[in-house]
Amino acid sequence: MSAFLKIKQQVKLAKVTFVKVALTLSVSLISNSTFAHTQSCFESINIEPSFIGFTETKDNKLGDWYKDTFALTTVKEFSFPDGSVTGVLMNKGEFIVEVFYRNDAVKATDIDALKKHHMTGVMKFGIFTDANLDKLKQCLVEKGIKATRIWKDKNLHLDMLQVTDPSNNVIEVITRQK
Repeated sequence: MSAFLKIKQQVKLAKVTFVKVALTLSVSLISNSTFAHTQSCFESINIEPSFIGFTETKDNKLGDWYKDTFALTTVKEFSFPDGSVTGVLMNKGEFIVEVFYRNDAVKATDIDALKKHHMTGVMKFGIFTDANLDKLKQCLVEKGIKATRIWKDKNLHLDMLQVTDPSNNVIEVITRQK
């Protein structure tokens, strides 16, 4: 084989290798872009200091929902000595969420009287943020999270995005009007 044919084959091989590398790099960039898209909608949003605690049934995944939705970090998982209660404490800065999973917890929807009436107690809670509520709502809805209306309260000078978690707890994500 002549030197010219060897060089020609090496150039072809180099082109094929280059295409493979370029294709691998493209797939990698697309994958990273997809990963970035699956990150929390709250990843770059500041949440003012607050604390929220929940009681749930043992089989509930509410802690996972809050961790994923609000970009929380697990501080600790815990268990009562008798095993009747387990839980998780999570945070993002000074925004803290604690979930107690109890053996004896009863869902409000399982109590016949409550199916026909409203419960007393906490109806919803609010967290103050620096979020662009329109963009946040769009992001949450794209992820299948129930984010319904944005209320622009002229009396309080606040905008509030209503979000409902899987256990039907209502969260008002609040920003101050400018």
